[in-house]
Amino acid sequence: MNEPDAIKLCIKHRDPRGFEYLFHQYRREAYLHAFGFTGNTEDASDMCQEAFMKAFVSITRLRELERFYPWFYRILRNTCLNLIKRREVARKHRDREVMTTQDGSEAGDPLGLLKQKETTGEIYVNLDRLRLDQREILMLKYFQDLDYRQISALLNIPRGTVMSRLYNARKAYRDLETPNVKPKSPSLYDK
Repeated sequence: MNEPDAIKLCIKHRDPRGFEYLFHQYRREAYLHAFGFTGNTEDASDMCQEAFMKAFVSITRLRELERFYPWFYRILRNTCLNLIKRREVARKHRDREVMTTQDGSEAGDPLGLLKQKETTGEIYVNLDRLRLDQREILMLKYFQDLDYRQISALLNIPRGTVMSRLYNARKAYRDLETPNVKPKSPSLYDK
């Protein structure tokens, strides 16, 4: 079986074997993308499972689909972004409560500390400090080794926009690596 046949089975015949093929074909790539967003293995697995379930339900409603992964990536991306937004809201609420109960004294963010322990290297720590769109474009380029054309197709944006976003994300990352100091050696993302 190939991807066009699997898509046809899903859309025209509502046959789960087609989706099973697509799942096996893209589960690793989806996991790596989800890990780039969430920063830990457990959340990445959960987000993949949720996104594949959403895609399984939604694919039968489509009239046609040329390629599976760009369509699925948008579902996965939105699923991960929703999790991150929910956590940010919860963290802000928790921080506000801590500040009011402790007379304004600074308290460590347990969720933030746990996340730092789960991410092992300085790269992940710095990536986590970037805006989501910057983190995403760097992850696609350097962790997934996608070229501009592939990123353009996944994000559904022009190639020039990919280049511009990548430039700005690299600059933001460099600023995190060495604040207020010019780098002496090339950064990870200077390629």
